[in-house]
Amino acid sequence: MILRSLRMVASSGVLGLAVILLTASEGRAAFEVAAGYDLFQTQPGTTFTGLGDLMGVPLGTFDFGGAIGTQDVGITDTIIQRTSAVTGTVAGSSGSSPLIMQALQLETVTPINGPVGLGNYFLTLQSSRGGPASTGSITITFAAGGLSGTFSSSIDVFYDVRFGSLSGAIVTSGDLLLTSSGTPWTNLPPPGAVAINGVNQFLSGVDGDRTKDFWPVGPFVETEPGGSRHIVTTAMVPEPSSVLLAGMGTIGVGIRRWRRCRRAA
Repeated sequence: MILRSLRMVASSGVLGLAVILLTASEGRAAFEVAAGYDLFQTQPGTTFTGLGDLMGVPLGTFDFGGAIGTQDVGITDTIIQRTSAVTGTVAGSSGSSPLIMQALQLETVTPINGPVGLGNYFLTLQSSRGGPASTGSITITFAAGGLSGTFSSSIDVFYDVRFGSLSGAIVTSGDLLLTSSGTPWTNLPPPGAVAINGVNQFLSGVDGDRTKDFWPVGPFVETEPGGSRHIVTTAMVPEPSSVLLAGMGTIGVGIRRWRRCRRAA
């Protein structure tokens, strides 16, 4: 009798432990997108009210701070940071993270007759000169398996319009609210993407583990009520032929300038 009672208590203890472990497991998030950065390249069709069509101006390098430090980001002209992890539990679940636009460099496609005369105008962030940060949020929805889904975003961009160069005189400043909706994402980068460990790939902290990575699929459009729109896609590493052509173009410009100076002399 005593032995049977002890066995019942022991059995109950094992069952109770199993219930506790199952409950704890159910409480953990099954899906997760880690905090990280999106590196974008501006696409044709981008336009800004009063300036017309815009194109990206490559950043070249960017300082992510901390252990990552300054990295080569190539033709990236827009960087957006997700500052916290987003978690879900089942297909169809969603979560949100704050956003910070850390970099933006745009230029008019052709010279325009703007606020201070004919020339090229540039769009930069006010935060680059110590002004207000451009912030917003992203809501990520998980599909079955947790490695893909859709997202919607909203970000209030505080910008400067500069004349002549990225560091030229500021001719006007303002802000606009850019939004996007229903854009697909996956945990796998497109072939040739600018990928940096701890920035936009292997965000789990383990090399080769992409289960917490986040990559928007294809070009997507951010719009605002006034008609401005920013079309972006994941920044790509330039093909060797493109680098060669760019270098030849730079040499050509240098030769033309040298010839003009020689004639002037």
